Amino acid sequence: MLLLLAAMGEEKPMALNLNDRLAVMRSSAMQARCEAAVAKYALYLLGNGGSTVNQLAWAREAIRATASVGSQVSYHVLDDTNFLAGGSDITDTQLQGAIETAVQTRFIASS
Repeated sequence: MLLLLAAMGEEKPMALNLNDRLAVMRSSAMQARCEAAVAKYALYLLGNGGSTVNQLAWAREAIRATASVGSQVSYHVLDDTNFLAGGSDITDTQLQGAIETAVQTRFIASS
């Protein structure tokens, strides 16, 4: 992780630049984490009795093509505050939230 040394000698994370964002997001580890988050959310939507028609359609496609959908959604996390601050150190909970927000606002709501 990129670190910036503060005047006090403490290490503070530095926000990722555009090149670093893509490098982190394209890593196999991050792609796998995004794919897992997409699958988890898709399974939740499929099992939730209150899911809308659009949510169910997205979830079925996400389960059918998890790697492809995970890759598509992952690029929408590039502007997430937690991702920018931590890169690959983003927690699973933060990543799950970012994925779900991206799916709802940029995939389902727009359909």
